[in-house]
Amino acid sequence: MQRRLECIDAGSEYCPCYLADTNDCITCSHLQGKDFCDCNWRGICIYQEYVMNGNKSKNQRKSFKCTIEEKKEVGKNCTVIKLKVTKTLARLLKEPGAYVFLRSIELPQYFDVPMSIMDADDLNGYIYIAYQTLGTKTKRLNQIDKELLVRGPYWNAVYGLKNLKRVKDENCLIVVKGIAQAPSVLVMKKLIKNNNNVTLVIDKGNTEKIFIKDIIKDLDINIVEEDVMSENGKYLIKNILKSKDIGLVYSGGSDVLHKSIIEIIDELGIDPYLLVTNNNEICCGEGICGGCTIRLKDGIKAKSCKTQLDARKVIERRVLVD
Repeated sequence: MQRRLECIDAGSEYCPCYLADTNDCITCSHLQGKDFCDCNWRGICIYQEYVMNGNKSKNQRKSFKCTIEEKKEVGKNCTVIKLKVTKTLARLLKEPGAYVFLRSIELPQYFDVPMSIMDADDLNGYIYIAYQTLGTKTKRLNQIDKELLVRGPYWNAVYGLKNLKRVKDENCLIVVKGIAQAPSVLVMKKLIKNNNNVTLVIDKGNTEKIFIKDIIKDLDINIVEEDVMSENGKYLIKNILKSKDIGLVYSGGSDVLHKSIIEIIDELGIDPYLLVTNNNEICCGEGICGGCTIRLKDGIKAKSCKTQLDARKVIERRVLVD
């Protein structure tokens, strides 16, 4: 029997989405064209919401014109921008795994670029985003100083979010490298809020700077700077996992880093909850274009922009799907 998949949008104001109109819903078996209910969703019935909405999907996310309040270079090819948004949007983005799409007002929609939320101030209506200048989209972002179009909220930039909600009063290890420092901030804040003891092993990576230092300086965490892919770094991570009863591990970085940490965990024979950053290509964010679709090792195809997946399954995936 095909494994059931979980959609990050299930139960939100954006559910059911466009996928329901074409019988491609990630979660609801009825909205996959089946004649029986075989979902694992325990909230509001997605099919009922679809029927009550006139057998059509709900209104989806809009793009908002937002003012750039501040923009500064914080490392090698690394920029942090502070955007003025509504308090409601800031509140919705104040969650681990949150991301938005950014683009210039003058450019067409295919210039939309997904960006993880580094931090959000819902009292004053601000979001903070860090990005590296790498390709055409980010180079164009560098040319904008006044206003941007922001589309969101989206929430699937981190895999294993249900594990994050379970962990309380535990020892937790966070390992981050380079630009992946950005999505780690909200993860740390969530863990601290749930009274967890957090150790952060941080690597500047090719940003050549720890740019989240000012944001996390008031958090009660133990910070260690180290090259996480070096032998010393791997020894340090292994020693922390051996010496402390770690309940959760968060890996922020490339799939190579994720794989390295999973190998250390397996070598030690321990089984902490695992979170990793979502490094798959994301194009539309709605599961429509297919650019984010991956085939897992067990043959299941998943739209990685919206589907919450087990971290191990993602790293073990067999092949990307066109």
